[in-house]
Formats: sequence, C-alpha cells, structure tokens
Amino acid sequence: MGIKSLVKQVLTEKENKKYEKRLADCKVSYEDWLKEQEQCWRREKPDKQGDFVLVTASMGEPADYAAKNIKSYFDKNPDTLVVYGDEDVRQADGKAGSPWFKPDWSPDFLESCLYFGSLLAVRRTHWEKVRTLYERVWPKQWKRLFGEEAGQEVYKVKDLEAYEKWLFCLTEDACRKGSRMVGHIPQILFHAASVEEQARFLTESCGLRGRRQQRMKDFLNHYLGSESACSPLVSVIIPSKDHPDILKQCIEGVRIAGADIPCEILLVDNGSNPENKLKIEELVQTEMRLAMNGKEVPIRYFYEPMEFNFSRMCNLGAEKAKGKLLLFLNDDVELCEPGCIAEMAARAVRDYTGAVGMKLLYPDSGRIQHVGITNLPMGPVHKLQFQADDRDYYGKANHSCRNFLAVTAACLMVEAVKFQEAGGFSEELRVAFNDVEFCFRLYEQGYFNVCLNDLYAYHHESLSRGADESEEKLERLLDERDRLYRKHPWLEGKDPYYSVHLNREGLDTRIRPAYETAGNHVQKADVPLKQVKTGDCRQDDCLMFRVEDGRERKIVGYGVVLGDNNACYERMVLLRSTGNAEENTEEKKEYTDETTAVYGVPLTEQYRPDLEENLPDQVNVALCGFTIELQKGVVPEGSYRVGMMVRNRVNGGKLMNWSNRVVQL
Repeated sequence: MGIKSLVKQVLTEKENKKYEKRLADCKVSYEDWLKEQEQCWRREKPDKQGDFVLVTASMGEPADYAAKNIKSYFDKNPDTLVVYGDEDVRQADGKAGSPWFKPDWSPDFLESCLYFGSLLAVRRTHWEKVRTLYERVWPKQWKRLFGEEAGQEVYKVKDLEAYEKWLFCLTEDACRKGSRMVGHIPQILFHAASVEEQARFLTESCGLRGRRQQRMKDFLNHYLGSESACSPLVSVIIPSKDHPDILKQCIEGVRIAGADIPCEILLVDNGSNPENKLKIEELVQTEMRLAMNGKEVPIRYFYEPMEFNFSRMCNLGAEKAKGKLLLFLNDDVELCEPGCIAEMAARAVRDYTGAVGMKLLYPDSGRIQHVGITNLPMGPVHKLQFQADDRDYYGKANHSCRNFLAVTAACLMVEAVKFQEAGGFSEELRVAFNDVEFCFRLYEQGYFNVCLNDLYAYHHESLSRGADESEEKLERLLDERDRLYRKHPWLEGKDPYYSVHLNREGLDTRIRPAYETAGNHVQKADVPLKQVKTGDCRQDDCLMFRVEDGRERKIVGYGVVLGDNNACYERMVLLRSTGNAEENTEEKKEYTDETTAVYGVPLTEQYRPDLEENLPDQVNVALCGFTIELQKGVVPEGSYRVGMMVRNRVNGGKLMNWSNRVVQL
C-alpha cells in the first residue's frame, strides 16, 4: 500500500470514529425521552376530585400520574365522558419500550380494532347509564366482563369479547356531529406487561368482522331494495383528457368493482384532441353495448374544452350526476376488488361519515401510493408512500380502516348532499390540495373522513413522479399550499389523527416515534453570512441535494454524496441571490455564481434515520440532514436559490449542486 493510500485510510478511519460518536450523541433512547416527558406530565394538577371509573384491559399497571391527569382532563373538558391514553410496555429489565402513540377519537379505527387499548376512564354517571343498558341487552355478560371481584374505582376486564360489546355501548353517541364525548390524552398512561398484551388490541376479532358484515347486509338490503334498477346509487365521475387507453382500463375496473350496486359513469373531458375524442366516443359506445349483455352501467360523456382545473371538472361531473353517492376517480386508477364500491358506499351513507377513500398501490411493485393524507408542519403528505405493502406498519396503519383529515380525490366517495353542503371542490385550487381542502371542510363540519386500507386499487402513477419537478410546478404547488392554509389557518401543522409524539419533520414517509430524532435542534443563523466562492467546486448530481421545506425563513432538507463515505464531508448550504422579489415577478432571469452573490451557512448535522433506511447502499448517510432558521438581516432582502457545497476532509475535493427551490428572505 502506497503512502498516500495509507494516509487516506488512516484519516478515513479517524472520520468514521468521529461520525460514530456524533451519531451516538444524536440518538435519544425511549427511556430517556420518557423520563423527561414524565417530569412534565407529573406537574398537572386537577381542579377538583374527579368522579370516574378506571378500566384496565390488559396485564400491567397505570402510570403513577395517570389517575391525576385523567381527573385534570375531565375537569377541563366537561362534555367528555370517556377518556383513553397512550401506552408502552414495561420490559423484563424494568425499562420501558414499545410506545404506542394513538390518534384522537377515530370511530372507524375502533371498528377495525379495539385501539383504546389497555386503559380507559369513564365518568361515573355515564358508567351507570351504560351498565344499565348493557345488562338489559346482555343480562348474563356483566360478570363475564369484569368478574365477581369488580371494584368501585378500578375494574379489570376478564373477557375481551364482552368488553368489545361494552365499548360500542359506551361510545354509541360519540359519532354525532360536534360530539366531544370521547377524549384522548397524548401521554403514556399505562405500562403493559408485554408486547403480546398490546398486540391483542390491534387484531380484528370475529365480533368486529361480524359488525362489518352486518353493516354491509343492512346497507344492501336497504338501498338495493328501495332503489329502482335503472336509478344509479353511485355516480362515478372520471375527469380525463387524451387518455383513451387508460380510460378503458378504468371503466373496466368500475364494472368489476361495482357489479353489485347500481352505478353510472360520467366522463368529464376538458379538451382531448379530435383523434382521442373520437376514440373516447367509440369507447363509450363499445362499453355501453357490453353493459347491455350484463348489468347496465350508463356512461355519459361531457366534452368541454377549457384550461385544466381538476376542481372544476369534478364539480361539473357532480352537477350532472344522478346518484345519491359521488365517486371521484382518476382515469389512471384501476379498481381491483369486486364489491369495493359497495364497501365504500356502506361507509359513506352513514350520518357521521364525510369522504371515503381507499388504499392505492403502485402496480407491479406492491408499494404504497396512498393510505390516507397526514397533515404535517410542512403540509399535507402521503405517509408510507413508496413503502412495501407486504408488512404491517405502525399500528397496522396500512391494513386497517382509519380516520384521516383527508383522502385523495384520485379515489374519493362522498354523499351528494354532503358534497353540496361542503360547497364542492374549491376551483381556486386548480391542481393540488383541492381534495385536502374539501376534506378539511367536511372535518370542520363535524364529519369523519375515512380511508379503507383493507381494500386496494392500483394507481398507474409513476413511482418517480415529483422527483424532478420544474421550478414552475413547484412554485404553483407552494402557492396552492399557502392558499389551503389561508382558508384553514387553524389546521396548519395540526392533525388529530396523527400523534404529536410521531415524526413530523421533513419528508420521512415512514411512521416512527419522534423521540428517535429528539436530539436534533434547529440551527439558528443569526449573524450576517459571509459570501463564498464556488469557482473551485465541481457541480455534480452525485451530490443528491433536496430541500423539503423553505417557508418562514426555515430551510429543511438533506445532502448525500452518492458513492462515497459521507462521514468524510463537511457541508454548507448556499444561498445564491436571484434579485429582489419585484424583479422576479416581472420576468425570469438567469443568474450564475459569477454574476451574483453567494452566501454560505456551515451546517450542523442532523440525524435522519429515514436516509439510512432509504439509501441502504450508501455509506454513513444518517447525519446528512439539516434544519436552519435564518434570522432577518443575515443576508440582504430578496430571493435566493438554495444549493449545497461539500468538502471532503480527507482529500480536499469539493462538490456542489443546486435545488429547484427559491426562498424569499
């Protein structure tokens, strides 16, 4: 080995050791996080003595502050009658682990599994009322439920089947619009004896399956018995332009999925070219002839040339629809499961249900495209997107029916009367976030939106879509996101169905506890930045640089050097002036490093476990994240393109790359 190679090896090993130490310092154990949180949770003091009953449904014990904090919650929320909390497992060595952070009240999730879990608190007045009802309906099951030794303040569940029936008696009125009957305390209130004890609550029981089957039976008996065979119950609205081939596949999927329910199909075309328009008209005639040999599915084609506006196309379809239910469907969505339209409809007709969505998968990959939309500080995101659907993720998030703030309009069903009540899709949002904004309005009106993740359809959208968005598309996306939150400012960064103790920063699509990255801190840039020279840097895409958020003077993202040891690199975020905001709105200008000022922010590394998991073939990438907050005055006011420069501490080599993100400072 030559002297240069030997020196390089020694220096690289030194950098690796430093990296391992920095990585260890960034990681936070659940035990340490819990101890810190418990100091806060123990500070709560109830205003008065609460009158409630505690119910434990698994082996283990309540946290020592649980009863006190439940009393405090009941004091502050006089309309709440039932309260549940989060929980973890007390391991054999005495340490805590396996935390289960739960959503707020989610009636559809409760129909999938008993997610209330190990500890429940019930106001005594409600306890007595439900006990009377339960004993009248199931007179012999009270002792099965709690046993002979039932106490006055703490009851231990003896039989989960009886407990399940009791829970639905307990929450029967909790789905009414505006109800605050069920509350959730986002604190660890119970330490279960084992992971197996927890897992019982995430299993769909025979009783829950029976409830679902009975709901479908009641729905079909009621609606199919009362509707005329020629009258559509579901209007399937498909916006489409210049896609006759994939449209044919979509229509065939509707025929399979809606074989047991009266449907009509409305095609809304905003201006296919003459050749494709003719193909679509021929397709409609062919499909209508096929329908005459089996179940009739009327197809109506509305051709109205106009600038693309997804909201307007959906609203036009809704105006023409005859069905009680509206199913909005992208033309590149292929419904795969017979009966799934009826399954969606059986949920959508309930008084308390708003929008109903379904799991969408990328075809030929088994990867997830959509299992509900989560509202994070950076905006609405598809949690679990691109993850394989061959396993369960956090709390069976991808395999159970769950309530969400929003579902995608690529496949969204809603009652026509509720669609009208909410005002339809906002035509101000032409391309993005129109479905989210519509679902936000349903939520604000007291409805529960739900995604049926025990069903699936294929979304023939490219897996790589969005990886190379143009600056123009990005600007439009950011503008429509801002419009979304101007309409619903109180929901910005908030999601009742996604715990505050789960990861909320960046674009990590997995669902993981936030304590894993609790060692990260926002890097403050509060002194004037120095200009840097970039002439000796090689611009190269092997520096994979992404800006995930750039609002309100905060820049979040990561930079990974592909094919090299990232432990050896120091990183700097670059801000290249593109002029002031007024200049940029008048015309697009080309700016280069030679003609404009470039400022640099040396980075403090942040731990990103998602990079480790998403880039398993890359070396030492876990500390490649960053979050910086730029105070006013650190650079002259104006707009700046964001880039990154890296320097290898071993060989001195420099690389840089620029993102498509421009920020206003």
